[in-house]
This record gives sequence, structure tokens and C-alpha cells, in this order.
Amino acid sequence: MGKKCRVVCMGDSITEGFGLGDDASVYYPSRLQSYLGEEYQVFNQGVSGCCVTNIMVDGQVAGYPYARQDRYRDALVLKGDIYVIMLGTNDAKDGEYEDKSGFDPLNNMISYRKHFLPCYQDIINDVRGVNPDAIIYIVRPIPIMDCKIYTNNNKYLEMLFPYMRELVLSNRGLRKIDLYQTFMEVGFKERVDLYQDDGLHPNAKGADLIAKTIADEMIHRYKEEKVSAITK
Repeated sequence: MGKKCRVVCMGDSITEGFGLGDDASVYYPSRLQSYLGEEYQVFNQGVSGCCVTNIMVDGQVAGYPYARQDRYRDALVLKGDIYVIMLGTNDAKDGEYEDKSGFDPLNNMISYRKHFLPCYQDIINDVRGVNPDAIIYIVRPIPIMDCKIYTNNNKYLEMLFPYMRELVLSNRGLRKIDLYQTFMEVGFKERVDLYQDDGLHPNAKGADLIAKTIADEMIHRYKEEKVSAITK
């Protein structure tokens, strides 16, 4: 067998597999591996809690930027053929205290949303820097349901989508996968059944839908491009 296509999954807890137990086979990158087959090698470089925004506030780092994590650097070292970037869920929070008495400025990420686009662009540039020929997918994350534990909010997530759209339009060859739409097209009751009790993280069934959606896009796009190359 020849060299395998290296697929690097970059992201937060949804990618890493938070709350799904020790059986990594149910995490979305592992399910993606199953759908893509032996010609691919899929790497899980997700880091729970991570955000896109990478700034300092009063001398301290705001949030938990993905670009500052070891697994981010490892993802770049891999020099993947395909990168799947699913981030933004942790930029969609306001840092409100549980008692509603105020906000933590270091976790009020949505207030720094003007930095979201340039920080996301930095990630794309880093990937291009290690492999200019890499195929990059930018993923609109799954909806945030009635999230009771965390301060993530779906209305904030939707506020970030115009920046993602601008990234796709301004970066030649950048591809989009819309998991948000995929989940929203499922009936509400069925959609709830795709999540863990926190309403934020997918359960094994939800992770499988994520993987299948991404795999279908990859395989469909590959077939389209192969046909296009033959007919030219």
C-alpha cells in the first residue's frame, strides 16, 4: 500500500472527544477514520476548552487559545495533506458568573469577536506555511443547545459565522463544511438525542453524524475533482 493521506483534525473538546469516555473509537476523528478507510490516516489534535481568539487582556491571555497549545504545534508538525478545522464554540461565550453578578473579562470571548477573524486567519496561514498544498476545511460547528453548565450560547456562535464566511471567500481553495446546518436540519427532538446532557457536546451518535458528514464531503469532493480532471 502506498503513502496514506494524512487528515489532521484541529479543534476543541468536540474534536478531542470530551465526555465520551475512554473508548476513542467513538470520537469523531476515529469514526472519520472508519468512514474514509485504510487509504487515510486520521489524527485527533483537539484540545478541550480551546478558542480561536488569541489575545492578551491586561497582560493576561484571554480564554484558552488553540494556537498556544502543544497539540496545535504537533498538528503543524504532521504536515497533513488535509486539515479539518472546527473551532468557534468556545469563542461563543460571555464569561458570565454563575450567580449572574458580572463577567470574567478573560472569558468574555464574544466581546473580543473583532479579533476572531484575524486569529483564525493566523491558523490558516500556519497550516499553509507547513504545507502550501494542504486541503483545508473550515467547519461551522454544531449548534449549542440549552447549555446549562457553561456560558457558551448559540446566539453568540451565530455572530461568528459571518467571519467564517469571509474567511472562505478571502482564502482561495479554503473549503467549508456546514455541520451547523446538518444538525439544524434534524428535528428538534432527534437533535437533542445527538447531545450529551450538557447540551454542548455530542454523544457517540452525534459524533458519528459529524464524522459521516465530513467524510461524505471529502469523498464527494474527491470524486468531483477526479471526474473534472479526466474530462479536461
